[in-house]
Amino acid sequence: MAEQGNSPDESAAKGRAALTADLLRFALVGLFFLGGTLLLHHAISGNAHQQIQELRANLQGATLAGGIWASGALFVLIAAGVIILGVPRLWVCGVAGAVYGVSLGVVLALISSLVGATTVYWLGRSLLAGVVQRRFVGRLALWGELFRRNAFWWVLYSRLIPFTNTMINSLLCGCCRVPLGPYLAGSFLGFIPLTLVFVAFGSGGAKGNAWQVVLGLALLLLAFLCRLLVKRFFPQKDAETAPQSEAGSAPGP
Repeated sequence: MAEQGNSPDESAAKGRAALTADLLRFALVGLFFLGGTLLLHHAISGNAHQQIQELRANLQGATLAGGIWASGALFVLIAAGVIILGVPRLWVCGVAGAVYGVSLGVVLALISSLVGATTVYWLGRSLLAGVVQRRFVGRLALWGELFRRNAFWWVLYSRLIPFTNTMINSLLCGCCRVPLGPYLAGSFLGFIPLTLVFVAFGSGGAKGNAWQVVLGLALLLLAFLCRLLVKRFFPQKDAETAPQSEAGSAPGP
């Protein structure tokens, strides 16, 4: 959260610094996938590319009775489960792209993200409400007020911040009793940009397709543009007091 007493200039400077840091982190991730992609086509990689494609085929359900449908359902269950446990959902998106490619990978990653985030939302609204209230005592009142002003835009904005933790955000939304409709709509729209980015990274890296990784980098710039546009139309006071990326937290908007 923005510190109390910060001047508008200080808040703007911190916002620009955080945005630059996030962009650099994601650029490094993209370059990592691009390097791995190029390595698959290098002579030293040997038959690694063929082995990876055989592994992808098996993970897609080649040995399952239900084929790719059974594989996809199993992936959603496992991916949603690890998101509930706090694993950054962006890595789940990367795995979805690596196994299923861009088209199906995006669908499965979004379903997994929504199922995981919504489950955590209900836990924050019921079983874990007391834990959240004790952990965030003093701050829940502020966040609750922001939700009451405009739940949809607040949820959307928080999902577009790349280094926030999906589990914590979902718990807070549940504890503050954000209406389910705005929560789902804001989460779904907010998840899309970076889901596309990491699915493209994963798919390009697994297939050895450098163009897909480059596409992911282009989508990354588009994702950050979406974040800036949302912030531009998001009520400025709300945007300044909304939770920002947490130090040391893994990606998982």
